[in-house]
Formats: sequence, structure tokens, C-alpha cells
Amino acid sequence: MAKKSRRSFITSVLACVAFVAAAIWSWDLPVEDVLSYLVLLLVLLLVIIAAALAGGALLNWLRRRKK
Repeated sequence: MAKKSRRSFITSVLACVAFVAAAIWSWDLPVEDVLSYLVLLLVLLLVIIAAALAGGALLNWLRRRKK
């Protein structure tokens, strides 16, 4: 079962990379723009993860405090 899941993940990543490569080639996007968008998306993802961790910590604190 683990091999099938790993294969699915690798296939999904390759499809994603192929889609991005096709978009860059067909729309004549500069690679610098694509990299800047990628960095921006990674930063936004980190912000979302940090907000989720902070929300989870807050909920955990609220649940554990004594009334």
C-alpha cells in the first residue's frame, strides 16, 4: 500500500511540474517572475501555517484553563 501512495505522490508532483513548465513555455513567462511568485506563495503558506498553529495553541489553552 505504501508503494502505491508514494507512486501517486510522485505522479502528482511530476504533473504539477509539467503544468508549470507548460505554462511558462506557452505564456512566455520570465523565469524570474515565476520564481518570485513561488517565493510569495511559500511565504503566504508559512503565514497560514503559523496562523493555524497559533489558533490551535489558543484553543488548547482555552480548553485547559480552569473555569
